[in-house]
Amino acid sequence: MTDEDLLVSLITGIAGAGEDRARVVEQAIPGLVRIAGRTLLTLRRSLPRFGQSEWPWLSGGQPGDLTRQDANRFLAACILELQAGKTDVWGNVAYLSSELLDDPENLWKAILAHSADGWAAQFWEYDLHPEPAVHARLHVVAEKMIGYYQGDARRIWEGYEENPPEVFRRLRILGVPRSTACLVIGALKDEGYVSGPFDVVGDVVDSRVLARIVCGEGRGISPYQARMLARRVCSRDPWILDRPLYVLGMTTCIPGPRCQRCPARAGCVYAVSTGLGVSIGTAVYEGLFGRKTVQKSLKGWL
Repeated sequence: MTDEDLLVSLITGIAGAGEDRARVVEQAIPGLVRIAGRTLLTLRRSLPRFGQSEWPWLSGGQPGDLTRQDANRFLAACILELQAGKTDVWGNVAYLSSELLDDPENLWKAILAHSADGWAAQFWEYDLHPEPAVHARLHVVAEKMIGYYQGDARRIWEGYEENPPEVFRRLRILGVPRSTACLVIGALKDEGYVSGPFDVVGDVVDSRVLARIVCGEGRGISPYQARMLARRVCSRDPWILDRPLYVLGMTTCIPGPRCQRCPARAGCVYAVSTGLGVSIGTAVYEGLFGRKTVQKSLKGWL
């Protein structure tokens, strides 16, 4: 029996269950999770774009050869990745460092040559990110980079190469979001600077794809739920899933999904259940995470 045949059997079983649906879902969930894992890992192994990624300033060299300048550029670009949309933050950081700041020995000191207000005033001139708050965050991070790590991003992971959770803690000291810290660690893992299992980024793309492929839930799940679900799908190292999730979420599993063109459709609960004309997303979601509750403000109760 193929994974698609098995998925059809599990979905129709859930859809046809009556009052016993909760038990049927509980029994089906391990199978749904295994099929999702096999589907995503097969994509990663068989198609280069699902398994290979390029990280500017990290790729192509040896960890011991990474300069402070390149490590700092890499970290700055990762910080700017948050909600960047189609903005090329990697190219923008290269232009900032090489052209606007004259290729400084220490990027963070060059940023701190501006006051906080002065840096904020350069939002339009430097054009690093579409959101002023993310632009401003670089100045806050620069202060902490100098204070904690002497302005050298390599100090964040050196000595902790086999301890991703500690690298994560050291990144979070800078005040960067959890998703950014996960992105940095994932890139370091991809390029051999850090080893050991770690989470997917858990951003809106990861959450959307995991919600559809495992739950058949078009509404999406939270970043926390996405990370927990990724741990179930690939317990040995959830980060392995991040590249397939990203590529699917940026090409076919977009807000208006293109299921017929998706290479994961045969192993996706959302695609298969849609083809069968049934909806089981809510049932599977509740089997995994419990029933959603409606939060009301105090005024709403009065």
